[in-house]
Amino acid sequence: MAGILKVGLAAGVNPIVAPFVKAAIFRAAAEAGRTVELIEDETEIRKDAPDERFALADSKITALESCLRLQCRGCDVALIANLRSDAYLKEVQTELQMPVVGLFSGAAEAVAASGKTKVGLLGAAVPFAFIQAMLPEAELIPSPSGCCIHTTDIDLVRTEADKQLAAGAEILLPACGRVAGACTALRSEGYPVVDILSIAARRAVAETPARLPKPFKVGLIGGLGPAATVDLYDKIVRATPAKTDQEHFKVVVEQNPQIADRTAALLHGGADPTLAMYGCARRLEKDGCDAIIVPCNTAHAFVPFLERHIGVPFINMQVAAMEEIKAKLGESARIGLLATSGTVQTGIYSQKAEALGIPLFVPDEANQARVMNAIYGPKGAKAGFTTGECRDDLVTAAEYLVRTFDCNCLILGCTELPLILDESDAFPCAGKNVTVIDPTSSLARKVVKTAEKAFEERGIR
Repeated sequence: MAGILKVGLAAGVNPIVAPFVKAAIFRAAAEAGRTVELIEDETEIRKDAPDERFALADSKITALESCLRLQCRGCDVALIANLRSDAYLKEVQTELQMPVVGLFSGAAEAVAASGKTKVGLLGAAVPFAFIQAMLPEAELIPSPSGCCIHTTDIDLVRTEADKQLAAGAEILLPACGRVAGACTALRSEGYPVVDILSIAARRAVAETPARLPKPFKVGLIGGLGPAATVDLYDKIVRATPAKTDQEHFKVVVEQNPQIADRTAALLHGGADPTLAMYGCARRLEKDGCDAIIVPCNTAHAFVPFLERHIGVPFINMQVAAMEEIKAKLGESARIGLLATSGTVQTGIYSQKAEALGIPLFVPDEANQARVMNAIYGPKGAKAGFTTGECRDDLVTAAEYLVRTFDCNCLILGCTELPLILDESDAFPCAGKNVTVIDPTSSLARKVVKTAEKAFEERGIR
């Protein structure tokens, strides 16, 4: 036996029409033998629009806002108590997973099933062009009054119907929500009128559309640091195989540059960034993100603490980099790590390398100081420099790793370092060509692969 069906009604967009839609929903539930819980949202359209374009935007935004609230309240399906909303229903539906049944849903099929071609319109609230597009084979007879009669008075509606029938109409179609509300009674009198509200309600209740798939969305904890955040986002965009803006996937950046310095916390007892990072991750989770990424290598030392409390998976930067190294160099890989002292000491790279059986080496104290100066120094990457002293320090430390440990691969293990050195499969260093891995780029490529897989599975961007 079917459970309780939660039907949402965006009632505030047209409070006069809403009771008629509500009645149709309960009639449909009785016919189908279904138990329905009706959930109404009373958000109303603003009435102070300065012109028609603002009025249209107000109508669209209110319809979507009302439906979003109904979705948050757990509705299985919703209807909008406004015939005009059908003209932009696709735009509303794009922003939702909850299906929305338009009040004209099924109207075209009802007209076709009648075998009639001359359709008389009752009212004119809905754009004539919209109805033409909905009924391309029909001969439409506009409302005889030339405007929307804006009434639920059965006598006035009957008069309009008689005029349309006298003008040659074979079937009548409401083009105004208020008129549609009166048409149930008119139909009981034998008038050939399409009861659009009853048809839409039956579709919602007895033929409830399936919930729509959710578009893939990745959340980015930003500000760690600001330049590295921009760099990661830029690399995601560049790695995405898109020919138009619309072929890219959704990204939410929770930018918080005030998160405490991760290296200072790990090495010097500085402020703990865990809660600030958790706050960002929690907001991204509530925003519906499917995965979370962090543009800071050192910050990954705190990610395991978050993963215990966040239901959304993190795509790990170090794992992405190691996977690419394994694919490129296999068992012959010998890795040199260029990273903050915090990253080095936490072992977030060395542990993953050890798990894969790949040897990993770090600079000695003097060269590690050069790496830190390239990142944090007055002429380092965090200060906005990418050439000169910072590059010289970084290259010197790289040469030490290649010369001393015969490294054939260098990891730029701080998200500021790719601002100084580029990824390469043949970077000349200490007399040999070595592979340079930018974990930011590795992460970007893995995020794109994850997104593309989601597109294939869900069929929606």
